[in-house]
Amino acid sequence: MDEVHDRQKEQERMQRSPEFIDAFSKIVSGRPNYKAVVDVKPISMKCRKCNADVTDRQKFCQECGEKIIVKPTHCPKCSKPVLQNDKFCQECGANLEA
Repeated sequence: MDEVHDRQKEQERMQRSPEFIDAFSKIVSGRPNYKAVVDVKPISMKCRKCNADVTDRQKFCQECGEKIIVKPTHCPKCSKPVLQNDKFCQECGANLEA
């Protein structure tokens, strides 16, 4: 599961890079030197141990210290999109709770 968290963090870092924002802005606007604001909002979740509100950017719960596990948005086995509450991939049956 740490691989998924690392991939999501790398994707977030890449999306915040000036090169990505510049390319995205040019594609969206069709105009050179146009700057779009890319807003990445944290995903709100609950701690599995104490049910406190946490975000996907936290590594540990601020209330009980439990490690925060971010569920993947794509199946790690077949790369198909999965929903936040899915326990198994609907395409290949891979366990998303591991």
